[in-house]
Formats: sequence, structure tokens, C-alpha cells
Amino acid sequence: MRVTISTVGVSLWRNNLDLEKAKILMGRPASEMEKFSSLINQLCDDTVRKVVYEDFDPVTFSAETHSLYRIGVSEGDYAAFLTSDTLDGILCGKILTGICKRKWKMEASYHVVKGLQVRDADMFRKEGVNHLVDQIMHLLDKYPSSSYKVVLNPTGGYKAIVPYITLMGLIEGIPVKYIYEQSKVLMELPAAPISFNLDTIKDLGPVAADLATDYITTDQFCEMMGANLYYLQQKFRDILYFEDGHVTLSALARLLYLRFLYKEGQQIELSKTVRKKLQQFPTWKNKFESLFEKMRNPLYRQAHIHNEVQSSRVDLDCFKQGNVAERIFYFVEGEKVYICDIFLHDEYDRELNTGNLMKSKYMNDFDVPVGIKV
Repeated sequence: MRVTISTVGVSLWRNNLDLEKAKILMGRPASEMEKFSSLINQLCDDTVRKVVYEDFDPVTFSAETHSLYRIGVSEGDYAAFLTSDTLDGILCGKILTGICKRKWKMEASYHVVKGLQVRDADMFRKEGVNHLVDQIMHLLDKYPSSSYKVVLNPTGGYKAIVPYITLMGLIEGIPVKYIYEQSKVLMELPAAPISFNLDTIKDLGPVAADLATDYITTDQFCEMMGANLYYLQQKFRDILYFEDGHVTLSALARLLYLRFLYKEGQQIELSKTVRKKLQQFPTWKNKFESLFEKMRNPLYRQAHIHNEVQSSRVDLDCFKQGNVAERIFYFVEGEKVYICDIFLHDEYDRELNTGNLMKSKYMNDFDVPVGIKV
């Protein structure tokens, strides 16, 4: 089965939509989807219906259908469309998905890439590119090139993302195919994986896990690395992005880290005690659940271990993400991270002085006994 991952632009707007109705959607953020869902569904249904029951020329309909036609998609193939974080992008993604399903009898879906828009350049750089990389990597993990004929197709959408998709194709050894402007020739970069010297990223040690997740302040970075800012800027200038007192991995370095150095974390298991607290205190849910997900990464856990609290009362590992109130006590066994208890700072202090945070206390507090595989 061929799997085509395509970015999506708005070329199909030119000749195929009722522009008087559709123009209100142009540039609006995806967060307004609920307000305009009826209009989007109507425009999508009307357009797909015309394609199905009238003459359809994929070459002139849109850049995306033109490239899919040249790639040679057929019944039973799968197409994933990556849209901008806008209503006009979502409309195009829905229409292309409908065409693939009803006209070409393919499997298809569209995926909104958070932050991928052109109203806010900082959001595009900080969120859009990273989420685009994450979404493509997720699809490549689901449809590995060892089992499927995978193609990356950046014909549609913002031209600024073409280099990132091209690099992903080279790194993953996946062909990149696209049609340039009005050309009828399908351009192809063959699957020729390139290699990189990863030593510089490795030199970041566990700090790389923080930088791959978000920006951190340069003061935090210097403290974690044990070196001054000038030295770190010179040493890591090719892989880090410094801005306004903060630092993170460059988009390419992040891609390389996630693909080659990141170790997939273990499964998270929550104790009955933890689940009860999350139900009892609804505001804790968002605070802690994002931390649980990050804790799947062993490098990230190691970077935030806070075991100076261990004593005759405490033998569990303690996770503390910087200067925040949340504390998580856990242990790791086999392929699982067992989250035993969670606290905010004041309660945590009392528990350290008077309570019991021993592993033995929590062994029977999980639905599935510790160490048992299901």
C-alpha cells in the first residue's frame, strides 16, 4: 500500500468554491471551528459532491490532487493531509479527504498542525514547525517505510516548510515528491538517507530532553550545564536557538534528537491514590497529566530527579520540574513507571516530615500487581 503524506495549501479555492461564502473563513484560526463548522461542512459537501458526480480533472482542481495524480495513487492507498492551523486550511483538508475517499476509493484523513499559520511568525517558528515534525514522525511510526511505500509530498501549503520536509525525507530515507508551481513534471528526491555527527547533541546530556520539550531560560541552561553562557553559545551555536533570554533546540536538531537519541519511555501506571487525588482536585489534572507524559522519557526523568528528599521515611524517586509546586513520587520496574503519589509543595513538606513514602506502602495500590504483564 502506498502512503502519501501531503501538506495542504488553498489552491483549490481558485475555481472550486463559492467565494462569497468561503471568504469569511480565510485566515481565521482553527480555534473558531465550532462557530463556523456548519459553513465548512456545507462547502465541503457541495464541493465533493460536484467532484463525484461531474467531470473531475485532478490536474486543474488543486496542487494537491495534481501531485497525487502524478504520484499515481489508486484504490486502497492512504493519504494523510497536514493542514494549517486555520479554518481555510481545515476546509481544504476536509475536501481533499472527501475526494480521496469518494472519487479514488482511498483511505484518507486530515490533521491540523497546531501553530502552522502565518499571522504570528514566532508561533510559526516555535510551535508550527515542531508540531509539523511531530505529526510526520507520528505518521512514519504508524506507517513505517519498511512495510509501506511512503512518500512525502510538500507540493501544497507554505513554502517555508518545504526544507524541513525535505530534510525529514533525507533523514528517514523516504522519497520526497512534489510539483513546482505550474509544472507538469513530478520532481523527486530519492530515498537517500544522510548521516549526521550527533556528538554535539549528545554533549547536552539529559538537558537535551528539556530543550526538545520547550524553551528554558539561559540562566537555567547555564546552571544545568555548569558553564557560562558565552561558552555554551559558541559550543552549541549550530544546534541551539537563543532568543530573549531563552534557549531551545533548533528545529533540525530537535528532529535528529527525537529520531536518533530519544529513548521511548515506559508505560505510565497511576496508583489508586493518585487517581483519587486527580478526581478530588480537578485543577490538578492539567498540571500533573502533562508531567506524567514527559516522565515517559528516561532522559527527562533523570534531568529532574530530586532524590535529596530520600530518608528513612522516603525511598521512592521524586520528580520535580524546576521551581514549581508539583512533586511526583514514583519507581520504575521493567517497562513501567509506577506513579505512587503526587503533592503540591505545602502538602509535600508535611508528608516528608510526618508521612511514609516507601515503595512497600504502594505495592498493592495499583490495579495490576507490580511486575505483572498484561
